[in-house]
Amino acid sequence: MRSVLISAFSLTVVCTSCRDDEFVVPMQDTVIPSAGTGEGIGGMYLVNEGNMGSNKCTIDYLDLSAADGLVHYQRNIFAARNPSTVKELGDVGNDIQLYGSRLWIVVNCSNKVEVCTADSCRRIGQIDIPNCRFVAFDKGYAYVSSYVGPVRISGDAQLGRVYKIDTLTLQKTDSVVVGYQPEEMAVCDGRLYVANSGGYRVPDYDNTVSVVNLATMCEERKICVAPNLHRLRADRYGQLWVSSRGDYRDIPPSLSWLTPAPDGGMSVGGSLDIAVSEMDIVGDTLYYIGVDRNEKTMTQTISMGLVNVRTHDILQTDIFDADEAKAVTMPYGIKVNPYTRDFFLMDAKNYVSSGELLCFDRNGKFRWRVTTGDIPSRAAFVSHGAAIDSKPQPPAGTNPYIIAVDEYVPAPGQFVNVMPLYTPGDTQQTMVQKCTDALANDNGGLVSLGAYGGYITFHFSHPVKNVSGEYDIYIKGNAFTATPGATDGSSEPGIVMVSQDTNGNALPDDEWYELAGSADTDSVGKADYNYSITYTYAPMADIPWHDSKGTQGTIRRNGYHQQEYFPLWLADKATLSFSGTRLPDNAHDVNGDGSYWRLDAYRYGYADNAPNLSDGKPNPACCFNIDWAVDRDRQHVALSHIDFVRVYSAMNQQCGWIGETSTEISGAQDLHPER
Repeated sequence: MRSVLISAFSLTVVCTSCRDDEFVVPMQDTVIPSAGTGEGIGGMYLVNEGNMGSNKCTIDYLDLSAADGLVHYQRNIFAARNPSTVKELGDVGNDIQLYGSRLWIVVNCSNKVEVCTADSCRRIGQIDIPNCRFVAFDKGYAYVSSYVGPVRISGDAQLGRVYKIDTLTLQKTDSVVVGYQPEEMAVCDGRLYVANSGGYRVPDYDNTVSVVNLATMCEERKICVAPNLHRLRADRYGQLWVSSRGDYRDIPPSLSWLTPAPDGGMSVGGSLDIAVSEMDIVGDTLYYIGVDRNEKTMTQTISMGLVNVRTHDILQTDIFDADEAKAVTMPYGIKVNPYTRDFFLMDAKNYVSSGELLCFDRNGKFRWRVTTGDIPSRAAFVSHGAAIDSKPQPPAGTNPYIIAVDEYVPAPGQFVNVMPLYTPGDTQQTMVQKCTDALANDNGGLVSLGAYGGYITFHFSHPVKNVSGEYDIYIKGNAFTATPGATDGSSEPGIVMVSQDTNGNALPDDEWYELAGSADTDSVGKADYNYSITYTYAPMADIPWHDSKGTQGTIRRNGYHQQEYFPLWLADKATLSFSGTRLPDNAHDVNGDGSYWRLDAYRYGYADNAPNLSDGKPNPACCFNIDWAVDRDRQHVALSHIDFVRVYSAMNQQCGWIGETSTEISGAQDLHPER
């Protein structure tokens, strides 16, 4: 929101420049004749602010991993991905960030945060936050800074606030009062650092960074830095870099760094006399662009350069071709590829019409430029393997992905009723459709199966052929490891079953066969192949269960997830029972005090057991061979093909504050659909 950046005088100029007509720009796909810009990344989302009052915030996508091998730039992709919703995101897109499998878009003057799937830009939900500005993340929570009050320059503008949001349920759980008109934030050692601007209180700007203890959501103290703070980023040395815009008259802009203090907090380490409107830190290098506006002299100076964050030295003040620099009207955003050091520059032009995205190599050599929406400002990279579905869907006969979900019956769990989201009136049929929306065609959503026994059944557009000696199916979850290539981390294995439609009714009601995994050989005698469990509905309480071993227990509620844990669309059943194979427990209380749990992966044969990718390709530990099929007596069964796949949670264990072990699914793929 530029009114805060350039004061009340400039606010008048911007508002009188706004267009009277409001219209939606249709999605446009531009092919860029370039190569080499996407190494290490799959693509980049870019938010266009849209001039204030015009309701023209849009999202563009730079596709660097399209199937045709070309670079595609797609304008206004949110409208194309969400045809049944209001196509305009709203007024002034202020921030865009990726967290896990979700894309977060902060829309300032529309007082909301939109959340979409990261790999398809399909809308998941909305959080209403007044005059919201920026978002930061930590341990499953989002923190959104807010001016709270209306868009108005006033000496009595109120203090700002930071809202805490559960990233799964999208519910606000807490908030804390900070300084005046808070801007960017960064998390460091359990504390949230918030840059306060005081931009509405001209000329009495705020000059502090608020320090918020995330465990208590209380402001511990403030650090005095410089007036009218804006950007705040952390580097790899534990320092925080915060920019000041000055007062646009007598106090010039600057860039300060905060260093760890002996008391465990932060203190000002020094400052540089440079204007920083936007920055990006990669390794030891801080890339910046700056616009120094002085309303006393009615002048404006544009600068760009590099700073060494370790030595605090300015390295360079001309970072790209002089000829191309002349063509940049108003540098407004910068994003650096952390693998290649190529960088992308966003040019806002005249603020009321289309901007440009320019790409330069690490030496500043110009590569290409493309037209964007109005006022391109912030960007977020998408990693390889998570690129959005920008290419047309393949014909049904060759579509390798899930085409539809047939059944969804989760066991109770802390993510049930939120992944996917239950709303009053939902039925088994509507919840199955929500699962299809999340998983079909590699949409990249996430579905939780709850505790032991909870399951999901799905099929492809065609039978999956059993190709001898090859993996046939790839199933994605959200498992991770503490160290790449290791087995320690978070593995919540689910058993995979397959079935043929032998009666020809297109329903998953024929014989099911388990795909036997490594527990059969690695944990001989420890798996229970005839296990059953029954859960009893207990509204908003711990969910009781008893099993075939005579054991009783509960699925315990926790403070992180406050919704009902029993699947509400099945609550009229009072009890839920499941049976199958129970895998041996894989959880370890590493420190012996419940503070750190490790869930080790099995070698192969289970869903949500290992990270989805290995060297950018489907991880073999997430792939399955139909030849592994066994019947109820654990005898091998020869299947030429399968028509349905079922995955169910295979663990019954509690891990302290982490809660129950629950399998999650984010998609599946036939590995040889052409056959």
